[in-house]
Amino acid sequence: MRSKAEARARALHRREALGPEYRQEASRGISERLRQEGVWREASVVFLYCGYKDEVQTAELMEAAFREGKSVFLPKVVSDSGMVFVQADPAEELVYGAYGILEPSMTGNPGAEVRPDIIIVPCVAADRRGNRIGHGKGYYDRSLVKYGDIPFVCLAYDCQLADEFETEDTDIKMDMIITEKEIIRL
Repeated sequence: MRSKAEARARALHRREALGPEYRQEASRGISERLRQEGVWREASVVFLYCGYKDEVQTAELMEAAFREGKSVFLPKVVSDSGMVFVQADPAEELVYGAYGILEPSMTGNPGAEVRPDIIIVPCVAADRRGNRIGHGKGYYDRSLVKYGDIPFVCLAYDCQLADEFETEDTDIKMDMIITEKEIIRL
């Protein structure tokens, strides 16, 4: 079994090796797969993320959510160890926040009291048992623990699927992993 650090390094290397055209097409395909799922179609409040660098890109997914009348909340880092979800407004530009990731300004409605219908999560690596590895800061695991009854959906390129790797009790398990090639339901 691989360590998290080893699985993260291998997956980052494979993801970085994908060409920009492939990532763009794969992101589009992943978004379309998600939009066909009942968990998306039935959702009215969506916690989403803005794809950073070579992550699965979500701009088209966010636009689709707005067209479909969904409320979209995006993560905003507020401290070294915490983030909150803030409502995105289709009429407002996103701003670059911590780590150079696009996020809403704090003028948006913080989602502290909002119950999402679905939570879309980025990853560096994931396995077929629903385990996910992020960049190692733990923002998602700490922030999402209170939403254990909400479906967690991880978006990843197929090359990010990994064999078993070490996990910790604090890791949040995914309910679904969507790649450009398949949907893994857990």
